[in-house]
Amino acid sequence: MHGRLKVRTTEEQQLLKRKEQQKKLMAYRLGMKQILESRKQDTYDPKSLAICAQLLMVNPDIYTLWNYRKEVVLLELKADNDESEQLANFLENELKLTEQCLLANPKSYGSWHHRYWVLARHPNSNWQNEFDLCSKYLTMDERNFHCWDYRRLVLNKIGITLGDELKFSTNRININFSNYSSWHYRSTLQALTADCVQDELSLVKSALFTDPMDSSAWFYLRWLLSNSVVTHDHMRDLLDNLNQLLELEPECKWILVAKCWLLKNLQMDEGSYKTEQIASYSKLQEIDSMREGQYVDYLKLLQLD
Repeated sequence: MHGRLKVRTTEEQQLLKRKEQQKKLMAYRLGMKQILESRKQDTYDPKSLAICAQLLMVNPDIYTLWNYRKEVVLLELKADNDESEQLANFLENELKLTEQCLLANPKSYGSWHHRYWVLARHPNSNWQNEFDLCSKYLTMDERNFHCWDYRRLVLNKIGITLGDELKFSTNRININFSNYSSWHYRSTLQALTADCVQDELSLVKSALFTDPMDSSAWFYLRWLLSNSVVTHDHMRDLLDNLNQLLELEPECKWILVAKCWLLKNLQMDEGSYKTEQIASYSKLQEIDSMREGQYVDYLKLLQLD
């Protein structure tokens, strides 16, 4: 009717969507063709480099394009003096491109790698700025493990104490215990020693009692238990804590799984926890039926012992 907007049918919408996709695909193919042709030359074509940037801002996960840009950077490094302002400006534009790509996809492997690669060749690398950038990104998404890895690389370039970085990690974990990346990052910061093991156990126990259903802290606990500095006194104390927690959450599989980790180690030393192991695996059969076969095998091994 007159005066009313025409509402497209689903079929019409799908047709328009396919046409738009075909248009983008054609543009992508033409752009890639030009870039690959330019790549065969000893020098690069600025127009191809610009097309490359446009394609990466749409999809920053095309490794061929990042490799092309690296080849161009190496040509610039070869042609210019390392201290020249022109080279510095060229590399700054590369860094700006990675920023735009990370805004489109903060978890782009290629963007993070290219950024570090360029900075390693920059005559005036501002590593402190990179460190601050990591803190900003991790405030936005504390689970971005690409950023955590990048932060670890940058950490080696600036003067920051281990204590400060551990404090940052603790802060991110306290904000969100369900943070696999931060827990993993923490495990890479320091070697577990007799001096720090109790603090680490206290931190992980706080997380476990806060949300026993979340798996991230349980995996960190398993890493702790794999270290020889965790004594049997530590494990007995932890076993008491888990039994208390099990009274509050009797159907939580993670508590029982962790008990089995502990009981296995204690059994090897004292030989008095077999009955409790059998009870834990039997309970896991009931509440974690998807892995029932695994627990049956564990029970058979216990019976053979």
